[in-house]
Amino acid sequence: METKRILIISEAHLIKTFVLPTIKKLKAETNSQFDCFIVSPISQKDRHILESVFNNVFSNNHIRGIIAKIPRIRVFFGRYGRSKLAKALPAYDVAHVHFHHHYFSYFTPIIRQKAKTFYITFFGSDFNQIEPFRHKHNLKSVKLADAIFATNETLLSKVAEKYRLAEREIKSDILMPLMDTFDVFEKYLEKNTRQSAKTQWETNELFIVGGYSAAPITQHAKIIEALVNNKSKLAKARIIFPMTYGHLAEKTRSEVKSFLAEKKLDAKVLEEFLTLEKLLALRLAADIFIHIQSRDQMAASMLEHLAAGSVVITGKWLPYESLIEKGVFMIRIESPDELSNALADVLENLDDYKQKSKINRKIILNMMSWENIKQNWYKYYELEAKA
Repeated sequence: METKRILIISEAHLIKTFVLPTIKKLKAETNSQFDCFIVSPISQKDRHILESVFNNVFSNNHIRGIIAKIPRIRVFFGRYGRSKLAKALPAYDVAHVHFHHHYFSYFTPIIRQKAKTFYITFFGSDFNQIEPFRHKHNLKSVKLADAIFATNETLLSKVAEKYRLAEREIKSDILMPLMDTFDVFEKYLEKNTRQSAKTQWETNELFIVGGYSAAPITQHAKIIEALVNNKSKLAKARIIFPMTYGHLAEKTRSEVKSFLAEKKLDAKVLEEFLTLEKLLALRLAADIFIHIQSRDQMAASMLEHLAAGSVVITGKWLPYESLIEKGVFMIRIESPDELSNALADVLENLDDYKQKSKINRKIILNMMSWENIKQNWYKYYELEAKA
């Protein structure tokens, strides 16, 4: 069987978070060799983690010392280092960019010459949160690609329209990374009940979780206002705000705690990372999960709450149409200003909504299973399982 040589191109933290579980599975099941091209300098710890999975780890080490502190010089040496590294790479069957920083367009033409097949996966912010002129840089790489991927249909359709993929005869498809926590979570759901999960959080009362990170896009203040407006129905409720990580976490945590005190709302802000057991219990314990981030890309936390049977209140502006099409039940509001009324309705009809939410477990666990996820990875990487 032919050995496939595949190159993954990205930042170290993105590969560790979103790609590594998939690569581990593919290497174990197929006759394939994976290398990675890390576009920035990496720590020894990250290198050790990546080398435990990838056959070769190539990283751009031209941005060090005083160079890293001078913006214009840093940009020049960064571009020079990536191009030099790209030219030194061997040939590959597949080269795959995961998250396209606009400056990748300076070296992707070199990568294109090295690979029989070239792919790009857009993660979301690399398309939605860039200045208009940056799309011209993205397009330079897109034109070189054999296929463009995303993790949800909403983002994929935007990318396809913006870059005219059909007109350019460039394939597009969904490529979902494996979230290995779902294997663990499925086993946890089989062995535990919502009541036993609540016991781990030392409560038997109504359990509400607001968001999943400390990032300002979570819109904690809007969630708190909705809870305050329904305070009479929440006398004994356990309210949790997971804020262990996220952009501007320290600042946002302080603001949320101050706002909770001002509103006299009894809620706990989680600041320290939870053990896996405690995190899984949080998902299952939650009767209601409120998720009204200003933007999101199919977060694992959201999917886990759906699988756990939490009644999910979320925004129609978030890219969950593909979940609705699969039959997932969730309560979707037009704007954060509708959250108070939606929460009031859920609290008054909680048993009914919890019954409707039971359908989600089978749908989500099937969607996130490796047997389902791996099909497109095998297809586009042209892999065959070992005999």
